[in-house]
Amino acid sequence: MNKPPEMISGNMTAVMCVYSGLFMRFAWMVQPRNYLLLACHASNESVQLYQLSRWARAQGDNNEASAEKALMPKLEICRFLEKKEPEAQQ
Repeated sequence: MNKPPEMISGNMTAVMCVYSGLFMRFAWMVQPRNYLLLACHASNESVQLYQLSRWARAQGDNNEASAEKALMPKLEICRFLEKKEPEAQQ
């Protein structure tokens, strides 16, 4: 959990979530029920979901940063025009 979220593979984490979910179902459906396998995959599922949320949050931050960079020239033009307007009105 100490590594930065940019190092998390979203695809692999999603696959691990599905894998753990399927094996939790298997552990519950098999007779006799395998509670140890269920507990292992339930704990893995919770950790993988946390990792997936860290990855998604990091992706959202990256998208916002790139959107801000794309808008920066437009913002500079707007600021320039705002400074020019009061001079033109006088």
